[in-house]
Parts: sequence; C-alpha cells; structure tokens
Amino acid sequence: MVLIGSLMPVNMLEVSNFHDDKVMLRKRVEPGFTFTTLITHSVHLTPVYEYYIIDSKGDITLTGTKFVDLGWGVPSTYDYETIFADNMLELKDMNIPIDWLPFRVTELNDSKLILNQERTIELNEYFDNNERMDIRVERMSRFKYWIRGETDDFQ
Repeated sequence: MVLIGSLMPVNMLEVSNFHDDKVMLRKRVEPGFTFTTLITHSVHLTPVYEYYIIDSKGDITLTGTKFVDLGWGVPSTYDYETIFADNMLELKDMNIPIDWLPFRVTELNDSKLILNQERTIELNEYFDNNERMDIRVERMSRFKYWIRGETDDFQ
C-alpha cells in the first residue's frame, strides 16, 4: 500500500531563472492553486495583472487579466466576460491553457509574483534586469518529491 502511494503523482510548481536554469522555487501545489503576475505598464505606469490556475493534471490555465490601459494591441473583439470596476478593465473566464510561462523581469515594470493571493514576491530583488523567469508545473511521483523536496530562494 505504501509503495502504491509513493507512486501517486503530485504537482510541483517550479519557478526558475532561464539564464542559469536555477530553480528558485519548487513547491507542491494542490489543484486550484492560483498565481498572479503583476507588472507596471512601462508607458502608462499603471498595474497589469494576469491570473493563472493549476488543475489536478498539473496544467496551467490563464484565467483572466486586469488593466487600466494597454494601448495598441488590445483586441477589439473577444469572447471573454468583461468587467469595468475600480477604474480597471478585467477580462474573465479566458481559460487559455499554457504549457509554461516565460516572464521577463525588468526594472521598468516592477515585476511581482503573487502566490495563491497569500504571498507577494518582489521579483526585481532576485532577478537581474531583463532576465527571464520561467514558471511551469512538473508532475512527479510522491517518491521523487520526497527525494527532491521543496526549494524556496525567495526568502
């Protein structure tokens, strides 16, 4: 019974530095775990949020975005629920699956990563200007998880 349990998969959120492939965060997450990226728009100097959720299979889904003004490139037609509140436009129920998230950390956009609406990581303190951060979910057996453990360099 213990052997079977040790083979059951778990979802591991991994945040790594693309430049040196260093895993900065490896954390077991349950289905429904959310994370948010937050930047300051470099021209308008307003916040831009992107919301993600992880499902039971370890898939990442972009669920929505919220912004004041993004300028050129904002789609004029789309099928997402749209809400205007607190002087911000929010697109909800986007449900766009992604394999992984490459994210550029720059001094201009004051990059942040918010984990499950509980913890905010100031990414500019951990990444050099213009470095790429990758976010992905790895499914692994409990046994492999017990051997690898968790990592958190954002302390």
